[in-house]
Amino acid sequence: MHDHEIIPGVWLGALGLSERLMIGAIRMIGAGRGKCPNLSGAFENHLGSQGAAGAQGANMMAFALCAESQRKLTLGWLCVRGVTWDEAAILAMLEAAQRADSQGVARWLSRLGVVEPSPALQRGIAWSAAAFAIAGKAFDPDIATLTRAQTSATGQLREQIETQMQGFAGGAHRWRHTD
Repeated sequence: MHDHEIIPGVWLGALGLSERLMIGAIRMIGAGRGKCPNLSGAFENHLGSQGAAGAQGANMMAFALCAESQRKLTLGWLCVRGVTWDEAAILAMLEAAQRADSQGVARWLSRLGVVEPSPALQRGIAWSAAAFAIAGKAFDPDIATLTRAQTSATGQLREQIETQMQGFAGGAHRWRHTD
């Protein structure tokens, strides 16, 4: 992970407990520690009766996101205090799912490199979002503002590069077929 992959000025400790739990869970799952009993316990402590569904949804979502993304997702190490662009996008996607904003979910999935989410990914998103909402621990609606490209020069540059790379990949693909 490089410095440009961390959102400037955004610290994990400044986020709400639900957001910190989800980022921590995704980092642990990404590090191969998703079956840790302490992780399940953290979900149960925070979400009560919805803890098992939240943990299972997070597990399903994390594996499917990594498998279906057309690029390598960037997650922080367990000890990193900052929040990556991808982690913030995952939180924003879950918050949009809690509001049943399918266009918002699709926009965030696109930013995460997922074109067409599989049923497993859709289920993981739905279970995670619903578990937090049902338990009364919904994700903060302001989380989406962390990842808006217009709020940061770095973000604007990142979005321009991603757009150019997508255009190049599409152009190169079309060019090969015309020869």
